[in-house]
Amino acid sequence: MAVPSDESATPSPPRRHRPALTPERVVDAALELTREHGLDGWTVRQLARALGTWPNTVAHHVGDREAVVDAVVQRVVAMMPNPSAELGWQDWFRELLHPSRAVIARHPGVARRLARDGATVPAALPIMDRGVGLLAEAGFGERAPLAYAVLLNSAVLLIALDDDRRLADRGDAAAKLAAMPPPPGAGVGWDAMRSWLRDWTDAPDANREKLYRYTVETLLTGLEADLAATTRRT
Repeated sequence: MAVPSDESATPSPPRRHRPALTPERVVDAALELTREHGLDGWTVRQLARALGTWPNTVAHHVGDREAVVDAVVQRVVAMMPNPSAELGWQDWFRELLHPSRAVIARHPGVARRLARDGATVPAALPIMDRGVGLLAEAGFGERAPLAYAVLLNSAVLLIALDDDRRLADRGDAAAKLAAMPPPPGAGVGWDAMRSWLRDWTDAPDANREKLYRYTVETLLTGLEADLAATTRRT
């Protein structure tokens, strides 16, 4: 994605007909810039220009750039679902993780922040409390936070990887790999991988979604097996 130019970065004075500037309007504008350019692809000057105000006015209402970024991440997490605790733990995580991919992916760069700081985002705490609680009640006990971290971190890191590929704009790695000559002694594994890569090249978004869902389902299956093995031992 192209980074917005800082050319003519000093905004004109705010027009009188504009609505009053509020923290909510600042975050709304920052969300829009994030959707278009990524969380790290805009400056406070560009944000101020989008609002028709001055950078110090943005700082007065929300704080410095890091404070605005924190507010953007908070807002995105608040869009994520917190499914009913009446669901079983596997279905609860499906209802959380599958819709959350679309929410987070619409705001490139947020996934990487969540991978680093997710546990400290206030909007994430009710989700974490319910998810860990369901895992504990299911029998994971003291390993419930570990199981929760495995699921959330894996999901968020996959989204962050997709963000990085899109923002870097370095071309289609799948197509490049599919066109490479086979390694010495290559067999059916190489043929299967190349076929999959060609399919990925033809429909990258659908295959990213497929990989994400497969990862979530595999993790849930693995955790279920681990829980069953632990139950047998005890």
